[in-house]
Amino acid sequence: MVDRRFRLPRRRRTPHLGRRDLQSRLRRLRAPRPTGALRPVQSVRTRRRSGAFDDQHDARIGLRLKVGAATVLVLFGLLAYRLYSLQIVNGSQLNGIARQTALKDVEVPAMRGEIFARGGGSAGVLAGNRSEWMVSISKQSAVANPQVIGALAALLPSATEKSINLALASLQYETYQPVPVATGVPPATVLYIQEHPALFPGVTASQTYVRTYPYDGLGAQTLGYVGDINLKELTALQGQGYTAQSQIGQTGLESQYESQLHGSAGIQQIEVGPAGNAVSTVSRTPAVPGENLYLNMDLGLEQATSSALSNQLRALRTGGNAVPADFGAAVVLDAQTGGVLAMASAPTYNNNEWIPYMSQSNYTTLLNETGRPLNNYAIAGAEAPGSTFKLATATAALDEGLITGSTLYDDTGTFTIGKPPNIKVLHNAGGEVLGVINVSLAIGESSDVFFYNLGARFCQQDVGCPTTIQRYAAKYGFGLDPGIDLPGAAAGQVDSPQLRQLLHRLDPTAYPNATYYQGDNVETAFGQGETLVTPLQLAEAYATFANGGTRYAPQMVAALVSPSGVVRRVRPKVLGHVPLPPSTYQPMLQGFEDATQYAKGTGYGAFIGFDFRRWNVAGKTGTATSTRLIQPTSWFVAFGGPRSQPPKYVVAVEVDQGGYGAAASAPVVRKIFDYLYHHGISPLRVPR
Repeated sequence: MVDRRFRLPRRRRTPHLGRRDLQSRLRRLRAPRPTGALRPVQSVRTRRRSGAFDDQHDARIGLRLKVGAATVLVLFGLLAYRLYSLQIVNGSQLNGIARQTALKDVEVPAMRGEIFARGGGSAGVLAGNRSEWMVSISKQSAVANPQVIGALAALLPSATEKSINLALASLQYETYQPVPVATGVPPATVLYIQEHPALFPGVTASQTYVRTYPYDGLGAQTLGYVGDINLKELTALQGQGYTAQSQIGQTGLESQYESQLHGSAGIQQIEVGPAGNAVSTVSRTPAVPGENLYLNMDLGLEQATSSALSNQLRALRTGGNAVPADFGAAVVLDAQTGGVLAMASAPTYNNNEWIPYMSQSNYTTLLNETGRPLNNYAIAGAEAPGSTFKLATATAALDEGLITGSTLYDDTGTFTIGKPPNIKVLHNAGGEVLGVINVSLAIGESSDVFFYNLGARFCQQDVGCPTTIQRYAAKYGFGLDPGIDLPGAAAGQVDSPQLRQLLHRLDPTAYPNATYYQGDNVETAFGQGETLVTPLQLAEAYATFANGGTRYAPQMVAALVSPSGVVRRVRPKVLGHVPLPPSTYQPMLQGFEDATQYAKGTGYGAFIGFDFRRWNVAGKTGTATSTRLIQPTSWFVAFGGPRSQPPKYVVAVEVDQGGYGAAASAPVVRKIFDYLYHHGISPLRVPR
């Protein structure tokens, strides 16, 4: 029997783990260990392995630091070498280049030359200059301080944020050039900007000159207007003294004499910083103003002519027998030189509306207004001349021997042309029967029948008409460039076989017939058909007759005066001659005098009461009909002056859809001669 007190301890049996228990233990072993301040105790072996790893890690860090330090030293060495090269080795050369590229030339616009009436003086300034404050802003400052754009827009009435941004976007200005954003700025506003530089960084104010027209709409189309130069114009005129701030002539004399008026720009040399901004001004070369123009135009006569024309158009539109009278024009020439003493076109407009720029609403109004004021009808209002063209027909008939001054013709009031069944009966414009007349009475009483006969006699056959009338018309300047020193002057046209063929070729629908018949030559003889002339051409033609046959180019400018006082006078320019022997000249002169001084003359009513004892005035009416639905174009042209002198003045007036020449245009001519009779014209005065 075994003693239980000395029994060996039993070996503990490992319990059998089931599948579920194993999976549970595996999940616990694989689960992440909790984090915290406590760490599991490492064995001695583990601690030894960890210490060796740390030693290797520290060694690698030390190596990296040494490599980085060496790299930094190499880079500093390269930098030092580069600085040594730039400053010591190549310092002087590079310094010179840096100084050269930092200097920029900025062109300063020149003051534009002024335009004077022939009397000169301050009262005679027709186009002058006014000094105004201009506000500009640096492109760079606008980018760095965008809030300044809004501040300027709020301060300047003439500027908006949109307009300022558009100005800054212009390619006409370099980075270092100040960009103008407003002109005509009040001095108080300029002072405010100057006293608050922190509010307006990069904003400067300077004085500039802008165009001004003291007499508003007087001679507006003739003088023309200026506008700011655009990028295309600036590029085309590069090297000719224009700047991004220049104004350039757009129409009229401002355009015709642009090269003389604009002057020579000055140079302001500025130092430009690395960022492209202006640092300081190094030197200045002043601009040279443009030349002044002194016109043949007389201020008082121009005012009287413009007033008479405008008042007549208004009266015709509102009278008892109202007619459209949409537009009209008047030209006064010196018959002995071709000088343009007055030129008016109605309706007109105020040239100051273009300064500094024309608003879109005003421009649209001008384009759509009745009569289209922007047109200069004195040089471009080409219309059928009616009986005023009889000047050319009578000259051709007398000079070629077709008739003489004593040739008689029985005016029965009608003229028959054509053969059966194509017979056409033509009448005098007013249905008059003038009886037996010669060329003088035919001109004075304006017999259409007399000139129908001449047209038919110049062209005996049905087709293939000789161009005799056309040749004499060209001698007077009809159908040719008038040669005036103004842009846009129309050449007009004279009906002829060649013109009919040209018109048919250009527009077969409008001109289906290319043949010029005898009937067409009949129409040409008294200023109808396809013949078109301008008031300037009519005045030029009658000036040629009045002075005995010398055709002068109409001349606006009488002299140009440089800033230094050098005067360049413009001499009369002869364009041609018309043969006017006494056998031709005297019968025609008698007819033109009859028109104004003979009781049956077509212009007699308009000149009742004029002092013909001291002054001799001769003239011719014209009434040109286009269709029965449209009122005729009214014409009257006259020439004369003191009886003791050769004819001095020629006046031509056109009224579109005005009716008879005697009723619509002749009264305007009479008022102009009244002014000339009482006042004459001012002497031409230019500085000496």
